[in-house]
Amino acid sequence: MGAKEIDHLEYRNGYIFMGIKGTKSHLEKRGTSVNAGMILGYSRVVKTKKTTTTKTTNQTISYKRTITRVYKKKVTETKNGVKTTKIVTRVKKRVVTCKKTRKLVKKSHTTKTTVN
Repeated sequence: MGAKEIDHLEYRNGYIFMGIKGTKSHLEKRGTSVNAGMILGYSRVVKTKKTTTTKTTNQTISYKRTITRVYKKKVTETKNGVKTTKIVTRVKKRVVTCKKTRKLVKKSHTTKTTVN
């Protein structure tokens, strides 16, 4: 319906034109009583699915440690009838490898959306 047709409408005649930009749907009515209804859009059903995955790993760390131990020994000697006592201290060092383990828990979240 153009502008010239709108000018030539009769007295108390109604007209309606509804259109949405970007879509090919439009509605045009004219006459004594004009009733119109139009669906502007449809809703989409969207499903979202959330999944959580947990991954447990063991982490081992090895390190070296030196253990020192002090030994004390009491030594008694007799020289020319004279008793002498000495305390002899000795240090022994020993290198030991130790291991330390711990659990690591990693959580990752993923979401997946599907449109029906």
